[in-house]
Amino acid sequence: MPGYKSQAYLLQSKTSPRMTPQESAAELTLERYFLASDFVSGVGYGIQAVLYATCAVYLWRQRKARGIYAFTLVYMTLLFTLSSVMQITQAHRVELTFVDNKNTFGGPWAYEEWSAGGLLNILSQAAQQGLLFSSELFMVWRCWVVWCSVGRRTAYLVITFPLLMLLAALATGAVFLTSLAHPTSRFELLGGTYTVAWDLAYYTLIIGTNVVLTVLILIRLTAHKRLMPTSLARTQGAYTSLITMMIESSAAYSIIGAACLITSGMNSPAYLPFVSATVSAQQISGYLIIARLAHGQAWQTDTATRGGAQEKPA
Repeated sequence: MPGYKSQAYLLQSKTSPRMTPQESAAELTLERYFLASDFVSGVGYGIQAVLYATCAVYLWRQRKARGIYAFTLVYMTLLFTLSSVMQITQAHRVELTFVDNKNTFGGPWAYEEWSAGGLLNILSQAAQQGLLFSSELFMVWRCWVVWCSVGRRTAYLVITFPLLMLLAALATGAVFLTSLAHPTSRFELLGGTYTVAWDLAYYTLIIGTNVVLTVLILIRLTAHKRLMPTSLARTQGAYTSLITMMIESSAAYSIIGAACLITSGMNSPAYLPFVSATVSAQQISGYLIIARLAHGQAWQTDTATRGGAQEKPA
């Protein structure tokens, strides 16, 4: 409304040109990073929306050509739905923290800690865990596909350890959600409480799973490139280029996830935006793999032997 002046503005103009909230420097830093994490999450969600729409249109048109396209479309829609739920609940939490309850005693971060055991945060965390777990299952399958050219039995042995890590992450995630739902639960990010211990354990396992999968996929792709006959290097380049290996192995997610764990281990509030970046990077990596799969450029179980592309013996 033109000419409108709030009471806070009028009070500020009569006292001093600047009013600093009655909070410690550490609390203000936490609030800044918390707000930054929502911005990072929003940007990542926008990229996901574009990639989802692009892949969905193509998969829908080709759904009758191959049965896996229809399944992939359903799976991708599930992921995008979970991502949307997480984004909506997170945005509403930011609104409640910095608008509706900004005058809470102790400041917005005090309200964030107090409300962590509420239904809204639990729903957001549950959606995020479902999103991360489903995406990691996809990466386990991709690792199995890449190693199938060596032998299916070998491929199953290769994915055993990361699959166990993923199941352990599922268990710790469930305990974390249960501890959040406890009436006395308080989410003190840097306090080392019971709740945060399970939270950190969950992220360590889920990110660690992807790091292991990334290394396993890179080992197989690198070995295939080295053992591939020179005459077939050009035709197989779509599967062995550096960019392709980065996409197929979801390396970007592993790198950002490692940064998330490092900042968390350092008790740095930068952990907050890195969590949002990690979740977004995982989804973007998955969509890029799906896009390659839809266009027939992703690694298949017979890629290493397709067109007579037998690997040379070591």
